[in-house]
Formats: sequence, C-alpha cells, structure tokens
Amino acid sequence: MRDIVVPTFVLFLICTIVTMALALTNYATREAILEQVKLQEESARKEVFSEAESFEEVQGIEAVIDSNEDMKCVKKVYTSIKNGETVGRVYSVETTGYGGAVSVAVGIDKGGKTTGVKIVSHSETPGLGSKAADEPFISQFTGITPKEPLIVVKSGGSKDEEIDAVSGATITSKAVVKAVQAALMVDSELNKREGDS
Repeated sequence: MRDIVVPTFVLFLICTIVTMALALTNYATREAILEQVKLQEESARKEVFSEAESFEEVQGIEAVIDSNEDMKCVKKVYTSIKNGETVGRVYSVETTGYGGAVSVAVGIDKGGKTTGVKIVSHSETPGLGSKAADEPFISQFTGITPKEPLIVVKSGGSKDEEIDAVSGATITSKAVVKAVQAALMVDSELNKREGDS
C-alpha cells in the first residue's frame, strides 16, 4: 500500500507546485503581454494607414456588424485622423485559415480605396500559408477600389476584385480575402449610415 501512496502524494505535490508556478507566471506577465499586443495592433494600424496621424476607436458598431453574417469577423473599427479631419478607417478583422485564427488589419480611405493590408497574427503552416503575409500576395490589396466582391483566383487576376492565391495555400488566401471583403462591406455600410444622418 505504501508503494502506491508515497509516489501518488509526491506526484500530487509536484503537480500542485507546477500549477501554482504557471498561475503565478501568468499573473505576473499578463499586463506585459496585453501591452505588447496593444503595441503590435497600433503598429499595424500605422502600417496600413500611414497617412493618418492618430486613430480613435469607433464605438457602437455592433448594430452594423451584426446586420450581416459576413461582417461578423470585424472586431474593431478605428477612425483614421489627419490634421483633425477623418481620412478613413482601419479595421481589425479575424477570420479562420487552415491553421486557425488569422488576424488582419485593413486600411480604407474615405473614397473606398484600400490603403494597406497587414496580417497581424496567424497560425498558418510555415512556408505555405505563412506566405500570405509576404509580398507579392499582400500587396495585391493595396490601392484597390473593388466594385464587386473580392474573389480568389489561381493566377493572372486582371481586375481589382481578382486576388491571386498563394500557391499551395488557397484556404489561407481565402481567409485573408474574406477579412478584406468584410472590412470593405462594413466600411460601405458605415458610409451609407453617415450619409443618411
């Protein structure tokens, strides 16, 4: 009986100590991690809308986002400001790729033209899906003003709406296109509502 009790107690004690150490580490580093995430998101906003001097989070966008299932992946919207004037918006969007969540920042100016797209974080396969964050794929979104919904094509897209997929990473390509399309749809809806008021 003693042969079972002593090792069980020792194992229980080790597990308790490790669990407490992990909880303490999590508690001690939580603020630093949140601050790093905040800095990374701010950097992404500046990268996709470099013309803006500052950004203000738009409140109360839930009614707009919840009006369409395709727009629910938009998590936050920021007004881009230059010289005290609104010059556009930046969208924080999260879709699902092959390996999990793909977080994307999308900048759109007042005319509906994309100013930039950046993949902020992802869990895609290194060497395949991860290439979606690189050139030339990501640059296809900059400076376009699509008149129709974006679509993924295998190669040779000639219109603004046709985005060439990353070879071997169609699912990831579609996830990024979905994120940009959602941002364009929310932007269009917000512009309509501003025009109505």
